[in-house]
Amino acid sequence: METDKVLPGTYKTLPVDPSPDPDIHAVSKNEPGNYADSGANKSENGGSTSSGDDSFESLSYEEAMSKYGSGRYQVIIFILLSLVTFSCVFNNNGYIFIGATQEHYCKLPESSNWTDFNNKTAILVYTADTCTYNKWARYGDEVDGNITEVMIEEDIKCYSWVYDKSFFDLTVMSEWDINSCTGKWKIALASSMYMLGFLIGCIFLADLSDRYGRSKLLLVSNICMVVIGVIASFSVNFWMLAIMRLLLGIFTAGARNAGFVYVCEIIKERSAAGMLHGVTYSIGGVAVTAIAHLFPHWRHFQLACALCYILYIPYYWIMEESPRWLLSQGRTEEALAYFKKSARINKVEFPENLHVYLEYQPKVEGNALSLFKTPNLRHKSLVVCTLWFSVSIVFFGMTFNAGNLAGNIFTNNYLLQASGILEFFGIWYIRLGRRLAISSAFLIACLVSAVIPIFATYGMQAGVITMSMVGKLFIETNFEMIYVVTAELYPTTARVTALGLGSSIARAGGALSPYLILSDDVWKSLPYVIFGVIALAAGLVATLLPETMNKELPDSLHQVETENLVNHVLCRVKQTTEKEDEEEKTMETVAV
Repeated sequence: METDKVLPGTYKTLPVDPSPDPDIHAVSKNEPGNYADSGANKSENGGSTSSGDDSFESLSYEEAMSKYGSGRYQVIIFILLSLVTFSCVFNNNGYIFIGATQEHYCKLPESSNWTDFNNKTAILVYTADTCTYNKWARYGDEVDGNITEVMIEEDIKCYSWVYDKSFFDLTVMSEWDINSCTGKWKIALASSMYMLGFLIGCIFLADLSDRYGRSKLLLVSNICMVVIGVIASFSVNFWMLAIMRLLLGIFTAGARNAGFVYVCEIIKERSAAGMLHGVTYSIGGVAVTAIAHLFPHWRHFQLACALCYILYIPYYWIMEESPRWLLSQGRTEEALAYFKKSARINKVEFPENLHVYLEYQPKVEGNALSLFKTPNLRHKSLVVCTLWFSVSIVFFGMTFNAGNLAGNIFTNNYLLQASGILEFFGIWYIRLGRRLAISSAFLIACLVSAVIPIFATYGMQAGVITMSMVGKLFIETNFEMIYVVTAELYPTTARVTALGLGSSIARAGGALSPYLILSDDVWKSLPYVIFGVIALAAGLVATLLPETMNKELPDSLHQVETENLVNHVLCRVKQTTEKEDEEEKTMETVAV
Protein backbone atom coordinates (compact mmCIF):
# COMPACT_ATOMS: atom_id res chain seq x y z
CA MET A 1 0.00 0.00 0.00
CA GLU A 2 1.41 3.41 -0.95
CA THR A 3 0.88 6.37 1.32
CA ASP A 4 0.58 9.94 0.08
CA LYS A 5 2.53 11.59 2.88
CA VAL A 6 5.57 10.59 4.86
CA LEU A 7 4.95 11.27 8.54
CA PRO A 8 7.45 10.94 11.37
CA GLY A 9 7.96 7.27 12.21
CA THR A 10 6.35 6.07 8.97
CA TYR A 11 7.61 5.33 5.48
CA LYS A 12 6.46 5.64 1.93
CA THR A 13 6.80 2.68 -0.41
CA LEU A 14 8.04 3.06 -3.95
CA PRO A 15 6.33 1.28 -6.85
CA VAL A 16 8.16 -1.94 -7.67
CA ASP A 17 8.26 -3.42 -11.14
CA PRO A 18 7.11 -7.03 -11.41
CA SER A 19 10.08 -9.36 -11.48
CA PRO A 20 10.21 -12.92 -12.77
CA ASP A 21 12.39 -13.77 -9.77
CA PRO A 22 10.45 -12.96 -6.59
CA ASP A 23 13.56 -13.48 -4.45
CA ILE A 24 15.55 -10.69 -6.08
CA HIS A 25 14.19 -7.21 -5.73
CA ALA A 26 15.16 -3.83 -4.32
CA VAL A 27 13.42 -1.75 -1.74
CA SER A 28 13.40 1.90 -0.76
CA LYS A 29 14.02 2.88 2.82
CA ASN A 30 12.73 6.11 4.32
CA GLU A 31 13.72 5.69 7.96
CA PRO A 32 16.18 3.35 9.68
CA GLY A 33 14.62 -0.04 10.15
CA ASN A 34 11.71 0.50 7.76
CA TYR A 35 11.59 -1.25 4.36
CA ALA A 36 9.29 -0.96 1.43
CA ASP A 37 7.69 -4.05 -0.02
CA SER A 38 9.90 -6.42 1.92
CA GLY A 39 8.09 -7.29 5.13
CA ALA A 40 11.52 -7.83 6.58
CA ASN A 41 13.59 -6.21 9.25
CA LYS A 42 17.21 -5.29 8.77
CA SER A 43 19.70 -6.98 11.00
CA GLU A 44 21.92 -4.88 13.21
CA ASN A 45 25.00 -5.46 11.06
CA GLY A 46 23.18 -4.72 7.84
CA GLY A 47 23.91 -8.20 6.49
CA SER A 48 21.74 -11.22 5.93
CA THR A 49 18.20 -11.20 7.27
CA SER A 50 15.32 -13.59 6.93
CA SER A 51 11.63 -13.39 6.21
CA GLY A 52 9.89 -16.70 6.73
CA ASP A 53 11.92 -19.46 5.15
CA ASP A 54 13.77 -17.25 2.65
CA SER A 55 17.05 -15.56 3.54
CA PHE A 56 18.33 -12.49 1.74
CA GLU A 57 21.02 -9.84 1.94
CA SER A 58 19.78 -6.32 2.61
CA LEU A 59 22.11 -3.44 1.76
CA SER A 60 21.77 0.29 1.41
CA TYR A 61 22.68 1.74 -1.98
CA GLU A 62 26.05 2.99 -0.70
CA GLU A 63 26.83 -0.42 0.81
CA ALA A 64 25.84 -2.19 -2.41
CA MET A 65 28.05 0.17 -4.43
CA SER A 66 31.01 -0.51 -2.14
CA LYS A 67 30.50 -4.27 -2.33
CA TYR A 68 29.36 -4.85 -5.91
CA GLY A 69 29.76 -1.49 -7.67
CA SER A 70 33.44 -0.61 -7.27
CA GLY A 71 35.91 -1.98 -9.76
CA ARG A 72 36.84 -2.22 -13.40
CA TYR A 73 33.26 -1.80 -14.63
CA GLN A 74 33.01 1.63 -12.97
CA VAL A 75 36.41 2.56 -14.42
CA ILE A 76 35.12 1.66 -17.89
CA ILE A 77 32.00 3.78 -17.42
CA PHE A 78 34.10 6.66 -16.08
CA ILE A 79 36.34 6.54 -19.16
CA LEU A 80 33.34 6.39 -21.52
CA LEU A 81 31.65 9.36 -19.87
CA SER A 82 34.93 11.26 -19.66
CA LEU A 83 35.04 11.04 -23.46
CA VAL A 84 31.77 13.00 -23.50
CA THR A 85 33.42 15.75 -21.44
CA PHE A 86 36.43 15.45 -23.76
CA SER A 87 34.23 16.18 -26.79
CA CYS A 88 32.12 18.88 -25.14
CA VAL A 89 35.25 21.06 -25.33
CA PHE A 90 34.85 20.98 -29.12
CA ASN A 91 31.79 23.20 -28.75
CA ASN A 92 33.12 25.21 -25.81
CA ASN A 93 36.46 26.13 -27.40
CA GLY A 94 35.69 25.58 -31.06
CA TYR A 95 34.69 29.18 -31.63
CA ILE A 96 38.25 30.28 -30.82
CA PHE A 97 39.08 28.97 -34.32
CA ILE A 98 35.73 29.49 -36.07
CA GLY A 99 35.75 33.18 -35.14
CA ALA A 100 39.53 33.63 -35.12
CA THR A 101 40.92 37.09 -35.89
CA GLN A 102 42.70 37.30 -39.24
CA GLU A 103 45.01 40.16 -40.18
CA HIS A 104 43.31 42.18 -42.90
CA TYR A 105 43.58 45.34 -44.98
CA CYS A 106 41.35 47.19 -47.38
CA LYS A 107 40.92 45.68 -50.83
CA LEU A 108 41.81 48.61 -53.06
CA PRO A 109 40.51 49.02 -56.61
CA GLU A 110 42.65 47.23 -59.19
CA SER A 111 43.24 50.47 -61.09
CA SER A 112 44.26 52.37 -57.98
CA ASN A 113 47.93 52.89 -58.90
CA TRP A 114 48.78 54.18 -62.36
CA THR A 115 51.23 56.53 -64.09
CA ASP A 116 50.45 58.61 -67.20
CA PHE A 117 52.75 60.18 -69.76
CA ASN A 118 53.02 63.32 -67.62
CA ASN A 119 54.54 61.27 -64.78
CA LYS A 120 51.38 61.76 -62.69
CA THR A 121 50.91 58.80 -60.32
CA ALA A 122 47.74 58.01 -58.32
CA ILE A 123 48.27 56.37 -54.92
CA LEU A 124 45.68 55.06 -52.44
CA VAL A 125 46.67 55.11 -48.77
CA TYR A 126 44.57 53.07 -46.31
CA THR A 127 44.06 54.16 -42.70
CA ALA A 128 43.05 51.20 -40.49
CA ASP A 129 41.82 53.30 -37.56
CA THR A 130 39.14 55.04 -39.64
CA CYS A 131 38.57 52.19 -42.14
CA THR A 132 39.02 54.67 -44.98
CA TYR A 133 41.63 55.45 -47.60
CA ASN A 134 42.81 58.66 -49.24
CA LYS A 135 43.62 59.16 -52.90
CA TRP A 136 46.81 61.07 -53.64
CA ALA A 137 48.38 62.26 -56.87
CA ARG A 138 52.14 62.50 -57.24
CA TYR A 139 53.75 64.70 -59.92
CA GLY A 140 57.33 64.80 -60.98
CA ASP A 141 60.31 62.63 -61.62
CA GLU A 142 61.86 60.59 -58.84
CA VAL A 143 65.19 60.70 -60.64
CA ASP A 144 65.71 64.42 -60.10
CA GLY A 145 63.76 64.32 -56.79
CA ASN A 146 61.28 67.00 -57.87
CA ILE A 147 58.02 65.38 -56.61
CA THR A 148 54.75 67.06 -55.66
CA GLU A 149 51.91 65.26 -53.80
CA VAL A 150 48.32 66.53 -53.99
CA MET A 151 45.22 65.11 -52.22
CA ILE A 152 42.63 64.17 -54.83
CA GLU A 153 39.97 62.52 -52.68
CA GLU A 154 39.78 62.06 -48.90
CA ASP A 155 38.16 59.52 -46.52
CA ILE A 156 36.92 57.07 -49.11
CA LYS A 157 35.08 54.31 -47.21
CA CYS A 158 36.37 50.77 -47.60
CA TYR A 159 33.79 48.11 -48.38
CA SER A 160 35.92 45.05 -49.02
CA TRP A 161 38.98 43.54 -47.35
CA VAL A 162 41.77 41.09 -48.01
CA TYR A 163 42.53 38.60 -45.20
CA ASP A 164 45.74 36.88 -44.22
CA LYS A 165 45.57 33.12 -44.80
CA SER A 166 48.72 32.12 -42.92
CA PHE A 167 46.76 30.09 -40.35
CA PHE A 168 43.19 29.80 -41.67
CA ASP A 169 41.74 29.49 -45.16
CA LEU A 170 38.38 30.84 -44.06
CA THR A 171 36.83 31.99 -40.77
CA VAL A 172 33.59 33.71 -39.85
CA MET A 173 35.49 37.01 -40.01
CA SER A 174 36.76 36.53 -43.56
CA GLU A 175 33.62 34.91 -45.01
CA TRP A 176 31.19 37.60 -43.88
CA ASP A 177 33.62 40.54 -43.47
CA ILE A 178 33.08 40.79 -39.71
CA ASN A 179 35.95 42.95 -38.53
CA SER A 180 36.62 46.09 -36.51
CA CYS A 181 35.24 48.20 -39.36
CA THR A 182 31.95 46.35 -39.87
CA GLY A 183 31.15 45.25 -36.30
CA LYS A 184 33.63 43.02 -34.50
CA TRP A 185 31.09 42.78 -31.67
CA LYS A 186 29.21 40.20 -33.73
CA ILE A 187 31.97 37.65 -33.18
CA ALA A 188 31.74 38.22 -29.42
CA LEU A 189 27.94 37.94 -29.69
CA ALA A 190 28.16 34.39 -31.04
CA SER A 191 30.30 33.37 -28.04
CA SER A 192 27.82 35.00 -25.67
CA MET A 193 24.92 33.24 -27.38
CA TYR A 194 26.63 29.92 -26.74
CA MET A 195 27.09 30.77 -23.05
CA LEU A 196 23.45 31.83 -22.84
CA GLY A 197 22.46 28.48 -24.31
CA PHE A 198 24.64 26.69 -21.77
CA LEU A 199 22.90 28.60 -18.98
CA ILE A 200 19.48 27.60 -20.34
CA GLY A 201 20.62 23.99 -20.57
CA CYS A 202 21.84 23.99 -16.96
CA ILE A 203 18.46 25.24 -15.75
CA PHE A 204 15.96 23.28 -17.83
CA LEU A 205 17.71 20.09 -18.93
CA ALA A 206 18.74 19.29 -15.34
CA ASP A 207 15.06 18.82 -14.52
CA LEU A 208 14.60 16.55 -17.55
CA SER A 209 17.54 14.47 -16.35
CA ASP A 210 15.81 13.92 -13.01
CA ARG A 211 12.50 13.11 -14.69
CA TYR A 212 13.56 10.83 -17.52
CA GLY A 213 17.03 9.60 -16.58
CA ARG A 214 20.67 10.35 -17.28
CA SER A 215 21.04 8.00 -20.26
CA LYS A 216 18.03 9.35 -22.14
CA LEU A 217 19.18 12.96 -21.76
CA LEU A 218 22.67 11.93 -22.86
CA LEU A 219 21.21 10.24 -25.94
CA VAL A 220 18.99 13.17 -26.91
CA SER A 221 21.77 15.72 -26.29
CA ASN A 222 24.29 13.84 -28.44
CA ILE A 223 21.80 13.41 -31.30
CA CYS A 224 20.93 17.11 -31.15
CA MET A 225 24.60 18.13 -31.10
CA VAL A 226 25.21 16.08 -34.25
CA VAL A 227 22.20 17.52 -36.09
CA ILE A 228 22.67 21.14 -34.95
CA GLY A 229 26.43 21.00 -35.50
CA VAL A 230 26.01 19.77 -39.07
CA ILE A 231 23.41 22.47 -39.78
CA ALA A 232 25.76 25.09 -38.29
CA SER A 233 28.47 24.09 -40.78
CA PHE A 234 26.06 25.02 -43.61
CA SER A 235 24.98 28.38 -42.14
CA VAL A 236 24.05 30.88 -44.84
CA ASN A 237 24.76 33.95 -42.70
CA PHE A 238 26.13 35.00 -39.35
CA TRP A 239 22.77 35.15 -37.57
CA MET A 240 21.96 31.58 -38.51
CA LEU A 241 25.31 30.51 -37.06
CA ALA A 242 24.66 32.49 -33.86
CA ILE A 243 21.31 30.72 -33.35
CA MET A 244 22.95 27.35 -33.94
CA ARG A 245 25.59 28.26 -31.33
CA LEU A 246 22.80 29.02 -28.86
CA LEU A 247 21.23 25.61 -29.44
CA LEU A 248 24.61 23.88 -29.24
CA GLY A 249 25.16 25.51 -25.83
CA ILE A 250 21.86 24.13 -24.54
CA PHE A 251 22.57 20.52 -25.48
CA THR A 252 26.26 20.65 -24.60
CA ALA A 253 25.17 21.54 -21.07
CA GLY A 254 22.72 18.64 -21.13
CA ALA A 255 25.33 16.10 -22.24
CA ARG A 256 28.10 17.25 -19.91
CA ASN A 257 25.92 17.61 -16.82
CA ALA A 258 24.13 14.28 -17.37
CA GLY A 259 27.47 12.52 -17.74
CA PHE A 260 28.96 14.22 -14.69
CA VAL A 261 25.95 13.40 -12.49
CA TYR A 262 26.06 9.78 -13.66
CA VAL A 263 29.73 9.57 -12.63
CA CYS A 264 29.01 11.10 -9.22
CA GLU A 265 26.28 8.52 -8.61
CA ILE A 266 28.47 5.49 -9.30
CA ILE A 267 31.97 6.64 -8.23
CA LYS A 268 32.81 6.70 -4.54
CA GLU A 269 35.77 9.13 -4.77
CA ARG A 270 33.77 12.04 -6.16
CA SER A 271 36.36 14.78 -5.54
CA ALA A 272 39.08 12.86 -7.38
CA ALA A 273 36.64 12.03 -10.19
CA GLY A 274 35.74 15.73 -10.48
CA MET A 275 39.39 16.78 -10.75
CA LEU A 276 40.09 14.05 -13.32
CA HIS A 277 37.13 15.31 -15.33
CA GLY A 278 38.89 18.66 -15.40
CA VAL A 279 42.02 16.99 -16.75
CA THR A 280 39.91 15.31 -19.45
CA TYR A 281 38.53 18.73 -20.36
CA SER A 282 42.05 20.05 -20.91
CA ILE A 283 43.01 17.05 -23.04
CA GLY A 284 39.92 17.80 -25.13
CA GLY A 285 41.22 21.35 -25.53
CA VAL A 286 44.43 19.98 -27.03
CA ALA A 287 42.40 17.71 -29.33
CA VAL A 288 40.15 20.50 -30.65
CA THR A 289 43.26 22.56 -31.41
CA ALA A 290 44.61 19.64 -33.44
CA ILE A 291 41.31 19.37 -35.36
CA ALA A 292 41.42 23.11 -36.15
CA HIS A 293 45.02 22.71 -37.29
CA LEU A 294 43.93 19.88 -39.59
CA PHE A 295 40.87 21.74 -40.97
CA PRO A 296 41.75 25.45 -41.57
CA HIS A 297 38.34 26.06 -43.21
CA TRP A 298 35.81 26.83 -40.47
CA ARG A 299 32.95 24.91 -42.13
CA HIS A 300 35.04 21.74 -42.42
CA PHE A 301 36.19 22.17 -38.81
CA GLN A 302 32.62 22.60 -37.54
CA LEU A 303 31.43 19.56 -39.50
CA ALA A 304 34.27 17.38 -38.16
CA CYS A 305 33.49 18.39 -34.57
CA ALA A 306 29.77 17.68 -35.03
CA LEU A 307 30.31 14.21 -36.45
CA CYS A 308 32.42 13.20 -33.43
CA TYR A 309 29.27 13.06 -31.28
CA ILE A 310 27.96 10.14 -33.34
CA LEU A 311 30.40 7.97 -31.36
CA TYR A 312 28.42 8.56 -28.14
CA ILE A 313 24.94 7.74 -29.41
CA PRO A 314 25.43 3.95 -28.81
CA TYR A 315 26.06 4.70 -25.12
CA TYR A 316 22.31 4.45 -24.56
CA TRP A 317 22.42 0.75 -25.42
CA ILE A 318 25.91 -0.01 -24.06
CA MET A 319 25.52 1.41 -20.53
CA GLU A 320 22.73 0.80 -18.06
CA GLU A 321 20.88 3.74 -16.57
CA SER A 322 22.19 5.14 -13.30
CA PRO A 323 21.22 2.59 -10.62
CA ARG A 324 20.57 5.32 -8.06
CA TRP A 325 18.12 7.04 -10.40
CA LEU A 326 16.45 3.72 -11.21
CA LEU A 327 15.88 2.97 -7.52
CA SER A 328 14.49 6.46 -6.95
CA GLN A 329 11.97 5.75 -9.71
CA GLY A 330 11.01 2.31 -8.37
CA ARG A 331 12.55 0.49 -11.36
CA THR A 332 14.10 -2.10 -9.10
CA GLU A 333 14.64 -4.93 -11.57
CA GLU A 334 16.76 -2.70 -13.82
CA ALA A 335 18.73 -1.40 -10.83
CA LEU A 336 19.59 -4.94 -9.74
CA ALA A 337 20.53 -5.78 -13.34
CA TYR A 338 23.20 -3.08 -13.05
CA PHE A 339 24.59 -4.61 -9.86
CA LYS A 340 24.57 -8.09 -11.41
CA LYS A 341 26.49 -6.91 -14.46
CA SER A 342 28.87 -4.90 -12.29
CA ALA A 343 29.57 -7.87 -10.02
CA ARG A 344 30.20 -10.13 -13.02
CA ILE A 345 32.68 -7.74 -14.66
CA ASN A 346 34.33 -6.90 -11.34
CA LYS A 347 34.55 -10.66 -10.62
CA VAL A 348 32.62 -10.43 -7.36
CA GLU A 349 30.19 -13.15 -6.29
CA PHE A 350 26.62 -11.88 -6.47
CA PRO A 351 24.03 -13.28 -4.02
CA GLU A 352 20.86 -14.93 -5.24
CA ASN A 353 18.63 -12.92 -2.93
CA LEU A 354 19.51 -9.24 -2.59
CA HIS A 355 17.56 -6.26 -1.27
CA VAL A 356 18.95 -2.79 -2.05
CA TYR A 357 17.34 0.30 -0.59
CA LEU A 358 17.85 4.03 -0.86
CA GLU A 359 18.44 5.94 2.33
CA TYR A 360 15.80 8.52 3.18
CA GLN A 361 16.42 11.75 1.30
CA PRO A 362 15.10 14.91 2.99
CA LYS A 363 12.75 17.05 0.97
CA VAL A 364 14.35 19.87 -0.99
CA GLU A 365 13.98 23.15 0.90
CA GLY A 366 12.63 25.91 -1.34
CA ASN A 367 14.38 27.25 -4.42
CA ALA A 368 17.30 29.55 -5.24
CA LEU A 369 15.60 32.46 -3.47
CA SER A 370 15.60 30.50 -0.21
CA LEU A 371 19.40 30.76 -0.22
CA PHE A 372 19.09 34.51 0.38
CA LYS A 373 16.34 34.64 3.01
CA THR A 374 18.42 34.73 6.21
CA PRO A 375 21.52 36.87 6.98
CA ASN A 376 24.06 34.03 7.23
CA LEU A 377 22.79 32.23 4.13
CA ARG A 378 22.54 35.51 2.24
CA HIS A 379 26.15 36.33 3.07
CA LYS A 380 27.43 32.90 2.02
CA SER A 381 25.35 32.89 -1.15
CA LEU A 382 26.59 36.33 -2.18
CA VAL A 383 30.19 35.25 -1.61
CA VAL A 384 29.71 32.01 -3.56
CA CYS A 385 27.94 33.74 -6.46
CA THR A 386 30.73 36.34 -6.64
CA LEU A 387 33.33 33.59 -6.85
CA TRP A 388 31.44 31.67 -9.55
CA PHE A 389 30.95 34.84 -11.61
CA SER A 390 34.59 35.92 -11.25
CA VAL A 391 36.21 32.56 -11.96
CA SER A 392 34.10 32.14 -15.08
CA ILE A 393 34.99 35.59 -16.49
CA VAL A 394 38.71 35.07 -15.91
CA PHE A 395 38.76 31.44 -17.10
CA PHE A 396 36.81 31.94 -20.33
CA GLY A 397 38.48 35.31 -20.88
CA MET A 398 41.94 33.74 -20.79
CA THR A 399 40.74 30.86 -22.95
CA PHE A 400 39.09 32.99 -25.64
CA ASN A 401 41.89 35.56 -25.63
CA ALA A 402 44.37 32.88 -26.71
CA GLY A 403 43.46 33.72 -30.31
CA ASN A 404 44.65 37.30 -29.81
CA LEU A 405 48.08 36.42 -28.44
CA ALA A 406 51.02 37.21 -30.68
CA GLY A 407 52.59 34.31 -32.51
CA ASN A 408 51.15 31.06 -33.84
CA ILE A 409 47.55 30.60 -32.66
CA PHE A 410 47.88 26.81 -32.74
CA THR A 411 51.09 26.71 -30.73
CA ASN A 412 49.61 29.10 -28.17
CA ASN A 413 46.49 26.98 -27.75
CA TYR A 414 48.44 23.73 -27.54
CA LEU A 415 50.47 25.17 -24.68
CA LEU A 416 47.54 26.78 -22.85
CA GLN A 417 45.35 23.70 -23.04
CA ALA A 418 48.21 21.36 -22.13
CA SER A 419 48.85 23.38 -18.97
CA GLY A 420 45.38 22.42 -17.76
CA ILE A 421 46.38 18.75 -17.77
CA LEU A 422 48.37 19.54 -14.61
CA GLU A 423 45.05 20.36 -12.92
CA PHE A 424 45.17 17.04 -11.09
CA PHE A 425 47.54 18.72 -8.63
CA GLY A 426 44.41 20.44 -7.29
CA ILE A 427 43.64 17.19 -5.44
CA TRP A 428 46.52 18.11 -3.10
CA TYR A 429 46.32 21.89 -3.41
CA ILE A 430 42.78 21.99 -2.02
CA ARG A 431 44.04 20.27 1.13
CA LEU A 432 45.68 23.55 2.14
CA GLY A 433 42.20 24.54 3.23
CA ARG A 434 39.32 25.58 1.01
CA ARG A 435 39.51 29.27 1.87
CA LEU A 436 43.31 29.53 1.50
CA ALA A 437 43.43 27.45 -1.70
CA ILE A 438 40.69 29.41 -3.50
CA SER A 439 41.90 32.83 -2.36
CA SER A 440 45.55 32.13 -3.22
CA ALA A 441 44.65 30.75 -6.65
CA PHE A 442 42.78 33.96 -7.46
CA LEU A 443 45.70 36.09 -6.21
CA ILE A 444 48.19 34.10 -8.29
CA ALA A 445 45.99 34.67 -11.35
CA CYS A 446 45.96 38.39 -10.47
CA LEU A 447 49.76 38.46 -10.21
CA VAL A 448 50.09 36.69 -13.55
CA SER A 449 47.71 39.18 -15.18
CA ALA A 450 49.85 42.03 -13.85
CA VAL A 451 53.08 40.54 -15.20
CA ILE A 452 51.78 39.75 -18.71
CA PRO A 453 51.47 43.43 -19.83
CA ILE A 454 55.08 44.04 -18.73
CA PHE A 455 56.35 41.15 -20.85
CA ALA A 456 54.16 42.26 -23.76
CA THR A 457 55.54 45.83 -23.58
CA TYR A 458 59.10 44.57 -24.00
CA GLY A 459 58.15 42.06 -26.70
CA MET A 460 58.90 39.01 -24.52
CA GLN A 461 56.35 36.70 -26.13
CA ALA A 462 57.75 33.58 -24.46
CA GLY A 463 57.10 35.24 -21.09
CA VAL A 464 53.55 36.16 -22.13
CA ILE A 465 52.76 32.57 -23.13
CA THR A 466 54.36 31.11 -20.00
CA MET A 467 52.47 33.45 -17.67
CA SER A 468 49.23 32.76 -19.58
CA MET A 469 49.77 29.03 -19.01
CA VAL A 470 50.34 29.55 -15.27
CA GLY A 471 47.30 31.81 -14.95
CA LYS A 472 45.01 29.42 -16.82
CA LEU A 473 46.23 26.47 -14.73
CA PHE A 474 45.40 28.12 -11.42
CA ILE A 475 42.10 29.63 -12.55
CA GLU A 476 40.98 26.31 -14.08
CA THR A 477 41.88 24.50 -10.85
CA ASN A 478 39.93 27.15 -8.97
CA PHE A 479 36.86 26.36 -11.05
CA GLU A 480 36.86 22.81 -9.71
CA MET A 481 37.63 23.91 -6.12
CA ILE A 482 34.72 26.38 -6.08
CA TYR A 483 32.46 23.56 -7.24
CA VAL A 484 33.65 21.45 -4.28
CA VAL A 485 33.30 24.21 -1.66
CA THR A 486 29.79 25.06 -2.88
CA ALA A 487 28.73 21.46 -2.35
CA GLU A 488 30.27 21.53 1.15
CA LEU A 489 28.74 24.85 2.22
CA TYR A 490 25.11 23.91 1.61
CA PRO A 491 23.02 21.09 3.08
CA THR A 492 21.68 18.08 1.20
CA THR A 493 18.27 19.74 1.04
CA ALA A 494 19.64 22.68 -0.96
CA ARG A 495 22.91 21.42 -2.46
CA VAL A 496 21.63 20.82 -5.99
CA THR A 497 19.87 24.18 -5.92
CA ALA A 498 23.07 25.94 -4.84
CA LEU A 499 25.16 24.22 -7.51
CA GLY A 500 22.58 25.07 -10.16
CA LEU A 501 22.58 28.70 -9.06
CA GLY A 502 26.39 28.85 -9.13
CA SER A 503 26.60 27.24 -12.55
CA SER A 504 24.03 29.69 -13.94
CA ILE A 505 25.91 32.67 -12.51
CA ALA A 506 29.13 31.28 -14.02
CA ARG A 507 27.58 31.14 -17.50
CA ALA A 508 26.50 34.76 -17.14
CA GLY A 509 30.14 35.63 -16.45
CA GLY A 510 31.23 33.53 -19.41
CA ALA A 511 28.80 35.41 -21.66
CA LEU A 512 30.37 38.72 -20.60
CA SER A 513 34.01 37.69 -21.10
CA PRO A 514 34.05 37.92 -24.96
CA TYR A 515 33.10 41.59 -24.74
CA LEU A 516 35.87 42.31 -22.26
CA ILE A 517 38.32 40.84 -24.76
CA LEU A 518 37.24 43.49 -27.30
CA SER A 519 39.04 46.04 -25.10
CA ASP A 520 42.27 44.90 -26.80
CA ASP A 521 41.40 47.42 -29.54
CA VAL A 522 42.24 50.13 -26.99
CA TRP A 523 45.36 48.39 -25.64
CA LYS A 524 46.48 44.85 -26.38
CA SER A 525 47.11 44.05 -22.70
CA LEU A 526 43.95 45.72 -21.37
CA PRO A 527 41.95 42.43 -21.16
CA TYR A 528 44.58 41.01 -18.78
CA VAL A 529 44.43 44.13 -16.64
CA ILE A 530 40.66 43.69 -16.34
CA PHE A 531 41.01 39.99 -15.53
CA GLY A 532 43.66 40.81 -12.92
CA VAL A 533 41.42 43.33 -11.15
CA ILE A 534 38.53 40.84 -11.12
CA ALA A 535 40.81 38.07 -9.78
CA LEU A 536 42.16 40.37 -7.06
CA ALA A 537 38.66 41.34 -5.92
CA ALA A 538 37.55 37.69 -5.96
CA GLY A 539 40.63 36.63 -3.99
CA LEU A 540 39.77 39.11 -1.25
CA VAL A 541 36.11 38.04 -1.24
CA ALA A 542 37.21 34.40 -0.93
CA THR A 543 38.71 35.18 2.50
CA LEU A 544 35.12 35.55 3.73
CA LEU A 545 34.40 31.89 3.03
CA PRO A 546 33.81 29.64 6.04
CA GLU A 547 36.38 26.84 6.22
CA THR A 548 34.71 23.56 5.26
CA MET A 549 37.68 21.20 5.07
CA ASN A 550 37.27 18.16 7.35
CA LYS A 551 33.83 19.43 8.42
CA GLU A 552 30.70 17.31 8.44
CA LEU A 553 28.24 18.28 5.74
CA PRO A 554 25.19 20.16 7.07
CA ASP A 555 21.76 18.53 6.86
CA SER A 556 19.42 21.54 6.78
CA LEU A 557 19.33 25.24 6.02
CA HIS A 558 18.64 25.90 9.69
CA GLN A 559 21.90 24.20 10.63
CA VAL A 560 23.78 26.32 8.10
CA GLU A 561 22.20 29.49 9.46
CA THR A 562 23.41 28.80 12.99
CA GLU A 563 27.05 28.49 11.90
CA ASN A 564 29.49 31.37 12.39
CA LEU A 565 29.44 33.82 9.49
CA VAL A 566 33.10 34.05 8.53
CA ASN A 567 34.84 31.12 10.19
CA HIS A 568 34.75 28.87 13.19
CA VAL A 569 37.68 30.50 14.99
CA LEU A 570 35.64 33.16 16.77
CA CYS A 571 33.10 30.53 17.79
CA ARG A 572 35.80 28.37 19.30
CA VAL A 573 37.33 31.35 21.12
CA LYS A 574 33.95 32.31 22.50
CA GLN A 575 33.17 28.74 23.56
CA THR A 576 36.58 28.44 25.24
CA THR A 577 36.05 31.71 27.11
CA GLU A 578 32.60 30.65 28.29
CA LYS A 579 33.99 27.28 29.42
CA GLU A 580 36.78 28.99 31.38
CA ASP A 581 34.23 31.30 33.04
CA GLU A 582 32.10 28.33 34.07
CA GLU A 583 35.13 26.52 35.49
CA GLU A 584 36.13 29.66 37.40
CA LYS A 585 32.65 29.99 38.91
CA THR A 586 32.72 26.31 39.86
CA MET A 587 36.06 26.75 41.65
CA GLU A 588 34.73 29.78 43.51
CA THR A 589 31.67 27.78 44.63
CA VAL A 590 33.87 24.93 45.85
CA ALA A 591 36.11 27.35 47.70
CA VAL A 592 33.14 28.85 49.51
